[in-house]
Amino acid sequence: MTGLLTVGLLLAGLSVHAQRRQVSADSTAPRSSVRRMRQPLPENHPRAIQPGVRRPGIYFPQAPIPGRWRYSIGAVFTTTPPELTEEIRVSVPAIDFNLQRGISKHWFINSRIQTQIIQSNVGIGVRYAAPITDRLFVSAGDDMHVWFGALQIKDVFDSQAHGMQNFPNVSVGYRFTRDIQATIKGEAIIDAYYKSQVGNLSIERNAIRYNGLAVTFAVEQPLYDKKHVTLGFRAAYSSFNWQLWSLYDTFDRNLFYPQLIFGFIL
Repeated sequence: MTGLLTVGLLLAGLSVHAQRRQVSADSTAPRSSVRRMRQPLPENHPRAIQPGVRRPGIYFPQAPIPGRWRYSIGAVFTTTPPELTEEIRVSVPAIDFNLQRGISKHWFINSRIQTQIIQSNVGIGVRYAAPITDRLFVSAGDDMHVWFGALQIKDVFDSQAHGMQNFPNVSVGYRFTRDIQATIKGEAIIDAYYKSQVGNLSIERNAIRYNGLAVTFAVEQPLYDKKHVTLGFRAAYSSFNWQLWSLYDTFDRNLFYPQLIFGFIL
């Protein structure tokens, strides 16, 4: 009899203890869950991100709306390596025009024209872009460029050249706020063809060879009246740069070509 009474009291104590733990958990659960929940930002907040919305950008890895165009005009300033111009560092500007058209939700065509009047570069390619999150985007593509130039001075100098280069590329972009987005782009530089001629002398190479690589960092943001700009820096490390073909360098090694990029997104 005493044993049964002891067992009954023990079971009653365990039941009361379990009920107390349940009440304690119920009283704290809502508070902890509220703590973990983040209130969504209002739509007009500058850091509010609207999923699926496309912002003006040329470098940011997000495809334009299918059938729509994106374009910009600006300038690229390339500084010559000291190995080519010795103590004189020359910043060579080029007009820069970009044009893109959306094909589907993820695919788009990319084209670019750079010109310095006496020499120009025309490129076209295709890219695939996809979002990882509402803020993080990635893309991969391949661009083919054709460059050509001519430098003629009567009775003094008569030179011309043209070539073809390929640029496989990968981009990663992050959208900090609704309108400010940054991109890091990596490119491999591959020479496909080269021909130059000075008077009756000519040099031709049609072998595909690895030329170098380039990394670009670009920020795209509003400027005024809903207009956007691109500010960027490109670091190319290669054995040849089309803008300096007329120097006919004899270096058989890679050189550093820094570039400043400015674009006005129309």
